[in-house]
Amino acid sequence: MVIGVAAGRRLLINANRGEALVANMLQRLTQMHVLLNNITLTTENGTTQVDHILVTEAGLFVIETKDYTGWILGQPHDAYWTQVIYRKKSRFRNPLMQNYGHLKTVQSLFKLPESAFIGVVVFTGDAEFKTNVGPNVIQLNQLLEFIEERRERVLDERQMAYVVGRL
Repeated sequence: MVIGVAAGRRLLINANRGEALVANMLQRLTQMHVLLNNITLTTENGTTQVDHILVTEAGLFVIETKDYTGWILGQPHDAYWTQVIYRKKSRFRNPLMQNYGHLKTVQSLFKLPESAFIGVVVFTGDAEFKTNVGPNVIQLNQLLEFIEERRERVLDERQMAYVVGRL
């Protein structure tokens, strides 16, 4: 079992460094949780891939991972954000909007209060936010605190098991 977990993590690191860093960080959580990685869900338009879904008593955390460096500029409601590395600018889709779609897809699977679903975007590289990207966009070193600050219990063990089974 330990060999399988280690091999799985090594493969994950090779496949996507940022997602592996987030998964490894979440293994440090002390509260009861189940972490599901790289989940593909059916949507009206086909499928969508969710980097991580963390199921805890405080709810379902739908996590989008971005392994970016450089300056990150964007507002929560902008369609696109900009990454600046030295003088090179690259546009990318607003990860909050991307994750909102993931959150709504997960939400559609369950009859739970809206407050049971928390979307968060985690930047794992050396990115520096140069604008107000919003409270649910964080750096990797802020992830455990972000998860643990949500203390209100919305799921019991039975509900958590149902959610994990359904996903």
